[in-house]
Amino acid sequence: MKKMSRENFLELMYLVRGFIEKEINLSEYLEEYNSNADLESNELDIEGVSNGFLSQIACLMTGYEIEIVGEVEELFSCPCCRLKTLTELYNELEGTGYDICPYCKWQDDGTTDIHAYRSINKGSIADYRNKLCLDFNKYYINKWLNTKN
Repeated sequence: MKKMSRENFLELMYLVRGFIEKEINLSEYLEEYNSNADLESNELDIEGVSNGFLSQIACLMTGYEIEIVGEVEELFSCPCCRLKTLTELYNELEGTGYDICPYCKWQDDGTTDIHAYRSINKGSIADYRNKLCLDFNKYYINKWLNTKN
């Protein structure tokens, strides 16, 4: 098995994206397409993503079994799906937080009661967890690391 650093994986991902953009007009195939996506916004796409998940993508892109190595950015656990997807936690005193989980779309507002209705989320944590179960096909691949209990 070949090894690749997270930094080299990012370079490979951008090269492949650039090649695809030059070869085909993705707007013909995708409903939403932004060819002017900048590097900074793309970096957020893999922040906290497990090396194992990146290895799967690298294998699909190259046809080789590749182990991605390097430190995974430390993220906070979403109170809803419990995956490490949040860059910050809600803190009323400091006025920080309100991070939105890219996996389940829960907006962290400091809620810990799973049955409390939150207007900002238009539901409770329990409602969101039920949605995850009902729409299983959309959520079945975990690209983020689980919280260790």
